Amino acid sequence: MKKSFILMGIGALMLASCSGNNQKIAEDSARIAELSAEYAEASSFNDSLMLLMGDIYTGLDSINMQEGLLYNMGAGESVDRRAEIRQNLANIKARLESNRKLLSDMEARLKKSDNQNSVLLKTIDQLKNRIASQDEKISKLESDLSSARAEIDTLNAHVARTAVELVAEQEAKEKAQAEATAIENEANTVYYAIGTNKELKKNDLLEKKFLGQTKVLKGDFNESYFTKADKRTLSVIPTGSKKVKIWTNMPEDSYVIEENEDKTKTIKITNPKEFWSMTPFLVIQVD
Repeated sequence: MKKSFILMGIGALMLASCSGNNQKIAEDSARIAELSAEYAEASSFNDSLMLLMGDIYTGLDSINMQEGLLYNMGAGESVDRRAEIRQNLANIKARLESNRKLLSDMEARLKKSDNQNSVLLKTIDQLKNRIASQDEKISKLESDLSSARAEIDTLNAHVARTAVELVAEQEAKEKAQAEATAIENEANTVYYAIGTNKELKKNDLLEKKFLGQTKVLKGDFNESYFTKADKRTLSVIPTGSKKVKIWTNMPEDSYVIEENEDKTKTIKITNPKEFWSMTPFLVIQVD
């Protein structure tokens, strides 16, 4: 009788342990899916903002072109040319309005997200200001078209813009392009850490749990321990060790571990997009 009770107790403990493992796997899988979705959404957001920025500055070039046409009209082409310019300005205004709505939607999405990005918010705000400035310029051109100042002799006086205005426009464009580059670089930034089991634990990258389970990057880990890199150019990571273990969930078919002549191992990333699809952090244990 006593032996039966002992066997029943052992069975219950085994079931509880299996249940706990299944629950942990389910939680990890759910977190991985969540991180993957967040990363895909962030990349898509950055790409959309860069495309929108390019369209807004294309609109600026179009307005400047219409301005040049207006202020350089010849006497024989003034009537037809004014009609053409008026229609072109209407098309540009419609595109600006569409871009303004897209920026407002993107700003609302970003403010609702858990991870607000100050660089993105600042870029959106600057683009909204650029659209407002372009609207003002279009209004002035439309006013010139319908007023006495649209006459050729008077309009020719407006052809030459000052060097200061040209420099200011160029600086604003270069600044926006630099910020776009910064956004793209940020989206492609990844981190990797190489250390012994003891070193990784010391920096809270690994955490030993009950029943021998090891958690990776849980809680407040030391980000300064990682090496910062660009996933577009990072393809080879020498470890300097003969024994290598990757703790983070990198797809197995996206990399290979090669052995060098001195028997040390090197990690070669064969598919960067897939390799970093789950997380921008890579934890490597060496012994």
